[in-house]
Amino acid sequence: MSGLATAEAAAEAGGPDDAGADGGWRRLDPRSLLVTVQMTGGVVTAVGVPITLSFQGWVAMGPVIAWAVGLSLLVIGCGVGIDALRLRHSRYRVGPERAELRSGILFVKHRSLSRERIRSVDLVAHPLLRLLGLVEVRIGTGEQSAGQEATLELRPVRRAEGERLRHELLSRAAPGGASEVEGTIASLDPRWIRYAPLSFVTSALAAAAGGAVMQVSEWFGVQEDVIEWVGDVFRGMSVTGVVLALIAIGLAAGSVGALGLWIEMWWNYRLEREPGGTLRVRRGLLTTRSVSLEEARLRGVDVVEPLGLRLSGAARLDAVATGLSRRDEEDQAGPSTLLPAAPRRLA
Repeated sequence: MSGLATAEAAAEAGGPDDAGADGGWRRLDPRSLLVTVQMTGGVVTAVGVPITLSFQGWVAMGPVIAWAVGLSLLVIGCGVGIDALRLRHSRYRVGPERAELRSGILFVKHRSLSRERIRSVDLVAHPLLRLLGLVEVRIGTGEQSAGQEATLELRPVRRAEGERLRHELLSRAAPGGASEVEGTIASLDPRWIRYAPLSFVTSALAAAAGGAVMQVSEWFGVQEDVIEWVGDVFRGMSVTGVVLALIAIGLAAGSVGALGLWIEMWWNYRLEREPGGTLRVRRGLLTTRSVSLEEARLRGVDVVEPLGLRLSGAARLDAVATGLSRRDEEDQAGPSTLLPAAPRRLA
């Protein structure tokens, strides 16, 4: 019974290959297979149903459905099999000096990061992972190696294990003389959503929506009908008026999309200072994200004011930190963003 209890405790901590059993190496969570089944099944359904229905009226549907179901099960089985092999050949461990990951099926990789160089530990969980209590852990140094950032990605582990890794890798002695108060620095104000349509994302989504309509209509061979319908709707208007009306419609659609994107990215936003001198940004509605940064690595902050935000009296706050990757100025949610678009005074 004591051996069984020990095994269960080891599994609860992170897998059967725990410390003392295999040099401290741990396994990823096997419930990744359930996520693979659901995601592969969703993709197969989204692709297979329209293709299957396209045969309606041409051939008997019974054999077509049987073939479609068989191929779907084969694709799902292959996806699960590949993921099972990935899990079987993946191990990770965190030692006193290094964080390491072994992975690979045909070509085995052994990646190792010095703990002194680790800048950030991010936790990401899309809805399927959240349902199972899992997270993906991204351990980064911010340095570039062969054109790629030096990172270890653990996909997935239990949320408790992800939190443990984050604390273990980022908790260091606080800088001498630090008197910063721990706790929440900033939290979401729903009124900030009014700044969402002022981003370049609005125009990008508007252009994407127009392009999608034309592309889909071309696929179904009705593009000319769509163009004629638009001409009938705006009959009697000048060319300039039609162009302006279409731009206005596109921007309205883009604004709706920008609002939805903002809600997905910044819902439940909080900026916190944790013990040991770590800044943590939590955000996300469907896909939750937790970005952690050692405050000792912080070299300053940027108050970013793109044209739309500047005209509305708003700004965004970005971290300037050694090795921290940054995105374009207009990006609403880069890895360095500490505060989304908010009143300039707050920023």
